[in-house]
Order: sequence, then structure tokens, then C-alpha cells
Amino acid sequence: MDSTKEDIDQYRSMLFSIAYNMLGIIADAEDMVQETYISWLDSDKSHVENARFYLIRTISNKCISHLKKLKQQRDIYTGIWLPEPLVYSVDVESNLDIKKNLSIGFLYLLEKLTPVERGVMILKEAFDIDYDEISKIFDITNDTCRQHLSRAKKKLALEKNRFEVDTNEHEKILRKFLDACLNKNFEELIELLREDVIGYGDGGGNAPAMKEPVIGRENILGLLINGLGKALLFGRIEIMSINGLSGAAFYKSSHKMPDFLIAIDTDDNKKIANLYFIANPEKLQRINRQNMN
Repeated sequence: MDSTKEDIDQYRSMLFSIAYNMLGIIADAEDMVQETYISWLDSDKSHVENARFYLIRTISNKCISHLKKLKQQRDIYTGIWLPEPLVYSVDVESNLDIKKNLSIGFLYLLEKLTPVERGVMILKEAFDIDYDEISKIFDITNDTCRQHLSRAKKKLALEKNRFEVDTNEHEKILRKFLDACLNKNFEELIELLREDVIGYGDGGGNAPAMKEPVIGRENILGLLINGLGKALLFGRIEIMSINGLSGAAFYKSSHKMPDFLIAIDTDDNKKIANLYFIANPEKLQRINRQNMN
């Protein structure tokens, strides 16, 4: 029993990362890991040649089934659905598997895919699992596996490897953006924001948030001036690691839970391509100041 426990424990962070990237919800990802753990304990291991493969196959297929249910729920979600943010300490982020957790923006982008397309892309691009293994995991042919990845990339219109981001440059841009907002430096904001920048807000019906994406630099500036500017003036701001990239948390007075988070996507020209505002308290309740870097 001890050796059995050790087998799964060494892969626990990897399993969580796969599940979180598939589902975008922390508690559901933890449930998938636990179900996979139970499946492993109950399995006949005499036929298991590779424990790692068995675990990845089990959790991936459990997530595929669960994601189909989640997509139905998200179709009736109030406003824009964004993934639940993961906030890490420096020590936790040193784990290579956890570093494979995808950004808020990329997880939102993956919502365009079918569950199988999402699974194939995550396993191939984020975890570098080869086509032969992935085809066995999802019980499809190698050619079908490649076709799923090709369709996924076309749907996302990927122009570059979105799985790699210069984290230092990303944080510099975020800090410039926050400073420009605080100081009402509109010239700097115009310089930082792409002309076709898009803003997304998730309040989940429990907090004020945009019901539809806000598109275009002028509209985003209006949003910042009329809404975010007030929050910046009266709130406490903390830079924190959100899904492995620098983001910002905004607090009122001595609140332990932030009132909302901001995450950004940047492009090769050091401009902000997307802004994500997460205000749904159900997605912020795990966060407190002890989580911060």
C-alpha cells in the first residue's frame, strides 16, 4: 500500500495541472485528482505497465466527461465566464508541473474548443506528451489526434507559441499600466493598449462586471476612467502571481479577500492585447494576503 501511495503522490501536482487546465475550476480539479487516486487504489495493477500513463489517461478522460457538463452550465452563466485564478507563492511556483498551469487568458481562449480538442492541445503543447500516447489516452488514431490539434490551433488562430511568455517583461507592462491608471496618465495608457484591445469581466451575477466584452482602446479607456479609476484611488493594490504571471489584486480597506483581480495578455510589441477583470467573489474566496509573493 505504501508503494501504491508513493506512485500517485509523485504525480499529484502534474495531475492537478492537467485537470485545472482542462476545467478552469480549482475545486473540480481537486475532485478529479481524488477520483483518479481512488481509481488507482481500486485498480488491478498487475495489468498496469506504466503508472504515469495510467494516471494521465484516467484523469484526462474524467475531465473530458466533466467538462461536457461544465459547458452546459457555462452556457447559462451570468455574464462572461472566466477561469478561477490560481495564486501561488514563490516556493510552490518552483514546481515544474505547476508552472505548466496556463494563464487566465489562454484558459479563456481554450473555451472555444471541444473537450477532446482541449485535452489533446493541453497534453501535447503544455505537457509535451507525444501523439502515440495521446491517441491511446483518448482511444483515437494517431491521425485523428493530429487532426484535433490542427483544428484546435485553427480555431484559436495561434500565430506563435502562446504557452511561453516573458514573465519579467509581462510584469513591467502590468506595472506601467497600473501606474498610468493611478496617475491618470492617458497618454501612457494609449501607448500601452493595443488599438483592438479587448476587456473581459466576470462578476458571475454576484458583483458588478461587464456583461459583454468591451472592444477597442477608446472603449477600454472609458471603462478605466469611469469605473476602474475610482477603485484604484480608494483600494489597496497588490502585485501577485496569477496562474504564473504577474497580476494585480485590489482590496478595500482591511478586506482579506480582494474585491477584484486584473490579469493581462501582452503581445510581441509590448502592448496589452486583453484585460481580464475577475470580481466574482466565489472565485476570489481562496485568496488572501498569505497567498501573495
